Amino acid sequence: MDVKKAKKSHAHYEPDFKEEILRMLNSGKNVDEISKTFGIGRNVLYTWKNKSQMKTKTKTSEEQTTYSLKLISENEQLKKENTRLQSERDILKKALVLFSTSS
Repeated sequence: MDVKKAKKSHAHYEPDFKEEILRMLNSGKNVDEISKTFGIGRNVLYTWKNKSQMKTKTKTSEEQTTYSLKLISENEQLKKENTRLQSERDILKKALVLFSTSS
């Protein structure tokens, strides 16, 4: 006897619907309550919530990396400007010595 199991089809939810459910979860609503109200499995809700949190963490670390790169670039520019200003100061000191001794 050859028994074939039917493949389970996964329900597909609209992104807007998922976002609304996530807002409910993040606002402190009970997972069981949402699960029963909308007919969505608890495990699906937890999966959505975990994926959402991982995306947020990824965005945050990308923003930190961008900010760090901007700081590094700004620091390099300030170092160059500092070197230039020190050089100008040294030239002015030498000119002051020359003018004060020649009088």
